[in-house]
Amino acid sequence: MIFPVALISAIFLISASLGSEESCYLSEEEEDQCASVCYPIVKPLLRYFEKTNEKDAQLLRCKTDYSELQKRHSDLQSKDLKQYAQISKCQQDYSDLVKSNLEVLSQLKDSTVKYVQLHSKQQEVENLINQKNTEIDLLKDQIRELKEKSELATLTNQFREDIAKLGNIVKIGGIHENNPTKSEVETGEVPTTPLPNINIETTPKTETIDFPDPCPRDQKQLRVLREIQLPGSDPFKVVCFSDSDIGSGWFYVYKKWYHSNKLNGTYKDYESGFGHVGTFPTAEFFIGLNRLHHLTSGKPHEVLLWSNSMEKRCKNFVVGDRSEGYKVKSIGNCTGDDIWMSPKQGSKFSTFDRDEDGVPGRNLAEEWGYGWWIDSSMSDVSRKQYSMFIYIRRTG
Repeated sequence: MIFPVALISAIFLISASLGSEESCYLSEEEEDQCASVCYPIVKPLLRYFEKTNEKDAQLLRCKTDYSELQKRHSDLQSKDLKQYAQISKCQQDYSDLVKSNLEVLSQLKDSTVKYVQLHSKQQEVENLINQKNTEIDLLKDQIRELKEKSELATLTNQFREDIAKLGNIVKIGGIHENNPTKSEVETGEVPTTPLPNINIETTPKTETIDFPDPCPRDQKQLRVLREIQLPGSDPFKVVCFSDSDIGSGWFYVYKKWYHSNKLNGTYKDYESGFGHVGTFPTAEFFIGLNRLHHLTSGKPHEVLLWSNSMEKRCKNFVVGDRSEGYKVKSIGNCTGDDIWMSPKQGSKFSTFDRDEDGVPGRNLAEEWGYGWWIDSSMSDVSRKQYSMFIYIRRTG
């Protein structure tokens, strides 16, 4: 548009410079004259036209580039929208996951609370069961003792009747060489014969016997208190035990009742023995590590472990001396229940003032409230609620 206007202006200027409007034809001289006049005028216009064309080309290129940029921008916007939609969806999914996770955590928390409550109730039930088992065992012991007292009462009555009969015979003044008949005793018509001397012996409550077999194999009573003496030591009392299920010849080494702390002694106490040694069911005592060492080292012994109505019987039970920490040197060929209290071979005796359990940072004897041959496998739960008995018996 600019180029035609400039051209018309140039022609108009040339015509005015020639000063003639009558003729369109010029001579050669006039053309040269015209050229010398017009060229200086037209040359800047031509340069302007050239630059204008370049600018137009640049503008066209810019328009093209702008269109391409707009297209790319539109494509990018479309992609951004898709990505934004994906991000929004991910955010929504994440929000849903967080909400679901919170619900799961809430349910887990509720389940944990319920588990703790159930575990607490289970522990209470187990404690009640253990307590009832202990009461049942005490009742069994009382029943056995009542049976023994009943038998003893029957024998006493029979003995009194025999004494009365003998009294009748003594009053008459003699007896048969053979035993009198019932009718003779009742009527008093018994031939006279000099009455022989009668020596009635009674069994003492305790007796001193020689080492190493302290308890008789023919014992009939449930518990009998006896006194034994090891070579080079003072006499001490033991409680011999006999039962129809396990036989006789056993005696108590360790006796602790459910939830009791009477055996929470020092290492020195356990070494020498302590507690009240007696035949009554609730007695609690330990004969002493030193004595147990000499007993099991002299002759072969078996051991019977009892806890809360479970029992385990093992052969070749040997306890070491003081220099060895009274460790279990031998125990094996075990039968019976998988009882937790079974000492492991090599385990040393632990008390609250001498920790030998091998559990870093803990003293299980102090936690439990009594001494025992404790090892690291026993560290999972508290053992305060258990009743625990040890019996030993010579086997050779």
